[in-house]
Amino acid sequence: MTISEIEKLIDEAFNRSSETISVEFKDARGGRPSTTWRTVSSFSHKPGGGLMVFGVVDNKEDKIMEVVGITDIAQLQEKIGDLVNNEMSFTIRPAYHIIERDGKTLLAVYIPECPDQFKPCYYKPKGLPSGACIRDGNTDRTMTEEEMRHLIDNSKKLKFDTTKAEDTTLDGLSKEKILGLVQRSSERTHRDIVIEDVNFELMKNLGIVDTFDGEQLPTVGGFLIFAKDRPQNKQNFSRYIVRCVRYKGSNVATDIIDKMDIDGTLDTQIDAIQKFVLRNIKRSAEIIGTKRVEKYEYPEKAIREIVANAIIHRDYRITETYTQVNIFEDRIEVFNPGSLPPGVTVENIKDAQASRNEMIAARLKELDYLEEYGRGIDIVFNTMKQWNLIPPIFKNTVNSFKVILMGEKLSSLNERQVAIWNYLIENKRITAKECEQILTDTPRPTINYDLAKMQKMGLIHQLGETRGASYEANF
Repeated sequence: MTISEIEKLIDEAFNRSSETISVEFKDARGGRPSTTWRTVSSFSHKPGGGLMVFGVVDNKEDKIMEVVGITDIAQLQEKIGDLVNNEMSFTIRPAYHIIERDGKTLLAVYIPECPDQFKPCYYKPKGLPSGACIRDGNTDRTMTEEEMRHLIDNSKKLKFDTTKAEDTTLDGLSKEKILGLVQRSSERTHRDIVIEDVNFELMKNLGIVDTFDGEQLPTVGGFLIFAKDRPQNKQNFSRYIVRCVRYKGSNVATDIIDKMDIDGTLDTQIDAIQKFVLRNIKRSAEIIGTKRVEKYEYPEKAIREIVANAIIHRDYRITETYTQVNIFEDRIEVFNPGSLPPGVTVENIKDAQASRNEMIAARLKELDYLEEYGRGIDIVFNTMKQWNLIPPIFKNTVNSFKVILMGEKLSSLNERQVAIWNYLIENKRITAKECEQILTDTPRPTINYDLAKMQKMGLIHQLGETRGASYEANF
């Protein structure tokens, strides 16, 4: 990380008057802070690592960054060196930069991401899971046992998308499609690349093939994208389909209007899912100037990003279930096998950049199926806002991830009512007392008003008498 990049990150934090997902300020006037190990562990699990800046106090009460400086940088570096070399489970190799700000000296320490095979990186005196942390927004929090197990499960030297594609051969790959990818890449980068043949070394450099036990074979990701025929023709790939269903009402008990199991290579799946969704959502028209312009209920860009991300980031090790796209009268739900990658949470999903399938992500990006890294989720939020729709809801569990896009019918819900509806998605039923626990400091009359409005909208119905009644979702 260069000085200019470091100063830019620090400037952004000062402009926000807050630490960020990538920057942690620490007061080192008393020596190395006792919590330094927490930030080292957090940043070691964060894609791209993070920056600790010693000599700045984050005054949360006054919401200002106070530059206090450092008196003995040499001693501080030595103490940090002892921590990262001897007290962490993996030897971190930080980069130290001495910078000046407001006439005082600061020490910026860049903590790189720990290699996957050594995660979780924890503070040895504390052990696991107490000694392992993750970055959650602008804070370091202790990793849960579930997150620790998930991280350990993902701590493999090779990503699954670059492992051997069983029961396949190089002849099963489309060299024409691979050549088209290379030509597209050369045009984008304005480089003159002349390739007469697609050879093994070229495909290996792209992660499409590799040598496994002395045999040259396609990788899982390479076969899923560049197979000549449907990858699902092979038994080991038969479960890699996307099940799309359009329901008449707001729940799976209502009639099915349209359904389709989508197979093919990953790029063709993305295109086919997009077409299925667009033909099954409402469309209106308005006259702009002299032209009739049609507009879908949901922004096409948001749908495209959610669909592409589902295909790119699904856990292809899980074959017991499918990627699913369910369209209801008031929302779209996209369900994916596999939880969020390590270091990514529902809270930091807009800022964190990570993929469990780096090779698949890179190749589909080159095929224009993925926005610039880190921009996709922003596009979803921004376009939903432009459509006057509620921001997407994310649900992350141990083995699955769900994205919910809410339609026009739900767009009139206020923030409190969205929180109630969000709870009902998982729990199906809620009481006024449970609403009070979710909506802290909200008066009971306000909660009663919210529940009454949701009943009037047909989203919930009351069970039992007024006193002690519960409310069940109508989906």
